[in-house]
Amino acid sequence: MSPRACQRSMVDTATMAAEAIEFIRAHEPPEGYFVAFSGGKDSIVTLELARMAGVKHAAYYSATGIDPPEVVQFIRRCYPDVHWLRPKMSFYEAVYRKMPPSRLHRWCCDMLKKDPAKAVPLKHRLLGIRAEESPARAARGRIDYHERLKLHQYKPIFGFLEWHIWDFIEGNGLPYPVLYDEGFHRVGCVICPFLCRRNQRMINMHRERWPTYYRAFEHAVKRWWDKKARDRRPENSAEEYIAGWYRGFED
Repeated sequence: MSPRACQRSMVDTATMAAEAIEFIRAHEPPEGYFVAFSGGKDSIVTLELARMAGVKHAAYYSATGIDPPEVVQFIRRCYPDVHWLRPKMSFYEAVYRKMPPSRLHRWCCDMLKKDPAKAVPLKHRLLGIRAEESPARAARGRIDYHERLKLHQYKPIFGFLEWHIWDFIEGNGLPYPVLYDEGFHRVGCVICPFLCRRNQRMINMHRERWPTYYRAFEHAVKRWWDKKARDRRPENSAEEYIAGWYRGFED
């Protein structure tokens, strides 16, 4: 546990978990919860809390097609009861038809993760979101309502700090993706605009680990460039655009 974490929360993990279980039970809908599952540490804890709460629920994984293969294999092996949802179009085809995603225009999350889940009729959803992750997530609160989709969203681990998450996982003997032990702090999409910065340490780490994904991505970008972008950006090339994308266009 880091000193900073100690300063921010002296509440022990068992107390946090017990409160989260009561929170889940208090809001249980008659039809049961939709539990969003990604194979990452926060969703592992959220699903386990739903199981411990004894509530009716079903877990769903949005198979993006660009998740780490290690995570995909982990879900298949350790969580065979999780339901898989798939997008109507692959990420690479969408890059060609739309444009490469960016931090300001991150269409990939909607298309690959949120849209496939719309067809599931369960409207009360448990999400593994924590306030510690970002000010924007903290501002949305522990319960929110998605007006357009008519979804009730509950975040039982909203107040957990990262050390609570790992303490819960270790204390309950829960399996987790091996990538966490190999220096990866997040195990989401292999290709993500949020990895892109002037300091390319993170994006290079991903490119070196999963080169096939990035070759397919660059091929899709070049197809998009040749069909839709070349005439609008005659002073650049596809290769220059890709290099800028990896930097997050931070020049």
